[in-house]
Amino acid sequence: MVLTPPLILSMKGCLIGIALLFNYCICKGQSFEGMAGTERIFIDAQYLKFFDAESKVSLFSRARATAEYDEQKTDLFTGAYLNYTTRSGFGGTVLGRISSTNAGIDAGIHYFKASTSFVIYALPSININDELLYSWFSILRYTPQLKNGWKLYSSVELFSAFGEIGHLSSVQRIRLGVDRKGCQFGVALNLKESRFSDTDVNPGAFFRKQF
Repeated sequence: MVLTPPLILSMKGCLIGIALLFNYCICKGQSFEGMAGTERIFIDAQYLKFFDAESKVSLFSRARATAEYDEQKTDLFTGAYLNYTTRSGFGGTVLGRISSTNAGIDAGIHYFKASTSFVIYALPSININDELLYSWFSILRYTPQLKNGWKLYSSVELFSAFGEIGHLSSVQRIRLGVDRKGCQFGVALNLKESRFSDTDVNPGAFFRKQF
């Protein structure tokens, strides 16, 4: 691979993003993931904290970055989800988000359940602005025990955004691999569909560390 100036700048932007997210993860984070795809690099730090003994009030936050190999472009996103969850698993959420292209505050109703082998979080929400924008976000993880301290690691993350004209974009992030003492690795696939462009496919490999 020839290190052309655009590629060097892209790698520099990605390294800066990795440094910022790694610092975020060490200070406050619960997990850190890096994915090397065929089209671009993806990194993600996530944090979940409960504020009471009954786990009713929680804060889920994340910061992620995506860097192109052949363009001078690094997309950044950070979001914080303040949740109140009832015993049924349903509850209310207020979300604040900032990205490379926009910022906003959303409100919605979520469903959250977790055990030692699975986690499910689903959130339909609407943007609290003059512009009509509503979305669906969900994470499903299944990590059953295998043998000799190994676990299966599988994760599906879905996001879809809608506006006055209908569907705007959707994202799917799929992970399948194994887990050993909080280190997860395997194959990954990121998909993105947009009303205004062709489907983007980015397969690759991932490594995730859970703290």
